[in-house]
Amino acid sequence: MDALGVIGVGALARAMVLALHRAWPETAFHLSPRNALIAAQLQDAVGASVHGTNQQVADTCRTVIIGVRPAQLQSLAAEVRFSAHHQLWVLSAGTPLADLQRLFAPAHVMRLMTGLAVEGGHSAISCHPPDAQVQALWQRACAAVVPLEDEAQFEASVLAVCANAWWLDQLSAMRHWLVEHTGMAPEKAQALLAHNMADVAQMLALNPERSAADLARFIGSPGTYTGLGLDHLLATEAHQPWQQALELVWARILEPK
Repeated sequence: MDALGVIGVGALARAMVLALHRAWPETAFHLSPRNALIAAQLQDAVGASVHGTNQQVADTCRTVIIGVRPAQLQSLAAEVRFSAHHQLWVLSAGTPLADLQRLFAPAHVMRLMTGLAVEGGHSAISCHPPDAQVQALWQRACAAVVPLEDEAQFEASVLAVCANAWWLDQLSAMRHWLVEHTGMAPEKAQALLAHNMADVAQMLALNPERSAADLARFIGSPGTYTGLGLDHLLATEAHQPWQQALELVWARILEPK
């Protein structure tokens, strides 16, 4: 890929640019004029060019990340002319592919979703519809590529990214507990929790045939301290608020736009 444009230079688009620069350092990046702070960061980090208008980005690049919010898609489509040669990677959640294709016709449209840790190559990236060339491109830049034929499954992959913030909030509570109850230095508590979360990721990756619940019971076997805490969480249905959060966000994603 010789050049990549970005219209809507937010945190996720920034992380994706850094990931692609690490994997494909010869790529030239061209940014839309909004969000001057992130644009300046990318100018310093990858030598990105900042253009005066969104149309200039589209005129310069055949492949463009669309990182604007769903409510801004309609106005962007009215503002910028794309051709049949354009490939658009749209990050907006909750907008069906058919609507995106209608808005940005005649460009070829794909939907992508990933987490902010893609910056360091640690996040998976889901895509809809599958595209062999795009998948090969991202294979070098992220932890895994998950192609999804079913759009509902792609929308559900957005929930997996949302859950990152929920886990972090729970880890914050655990960090606070460790600091308050033991006097552990906050940075040590955070490092400890980070490495234990990495342990969880490794266990899931190394045991694809086993469910997370099975692995939890394997670690938290009866009679262990881990098992004692796990029994309490199961008995009090601690998963219920998480289920409710998933249902809440899922309903919002599926709302007609």
